[in-house]
Amino acid sequence: MKEKSRLLLWPFLFVYLKSGLHPNALTVFGLGLSVVTAYLYKMGLFFYAAIGLLLSGICDAIDGEVARRSGRATRSGAFLDSVLDRYSEIFIFLGLLLYYLRSSAAIAVILAVVGSLMVSYVRARAEGLGEECKAGLLLRPERLAVIFVGSLFGPKIFVYFLIAIAVLSNLTAAHRIYYTWRRISSD
Repeated sequence: MKEKSRLLLWPFLFVYLKSGLHPNALTVFGLGLSVVTAYLYKMGLFFYAAIGLLLSGICDAIDGEVARRSGRATRSGAFLDSVLDRYSEIFIFLGLLLYYLRSSAAIAVILAVVGSLMVSYVRARAEGLGEECKAGLLLRPERLAVIFVGSLFGPKIFVYFLIAIAVLSNLTAAHRIYYTWRRISSD
């Protein structure tokens, strides 16, 4: 699956590599696109937000590959990418929260952002303890894909996609907690 994605993204990767721009610029640009996307969600422009989300996702999908292929891969770049990925996701959910603020769907947004952040946090904490933790169903690429597809249906139908993200991201976090706990309990 990952190889097919790389083939689809090759034209974007090729153009960016030829530009000579630093991979970190692509990472920061992706964050900027996420901020614009959040604003589009807040305004209820879900179709245009889906386009912004797709463009931001492309930036996120190729920045690491650009760094590796251009010989500019660094630990600081990987760190920046991870941190800005969290900010990007938070901005997207913030835009959704502002749109749904006066409805019960706001609770689903809050639960979705909690689950999403916990999926990332549990992995980072496990890795800090020397354990690899990639377990789970709804990782960031899958969450973004669900948000993208749901956005195409508009705000009324999107609520169901949001509920799915809230449930599945928290189940993924719980699965990672259990997985890591079992691995480190034998210490």
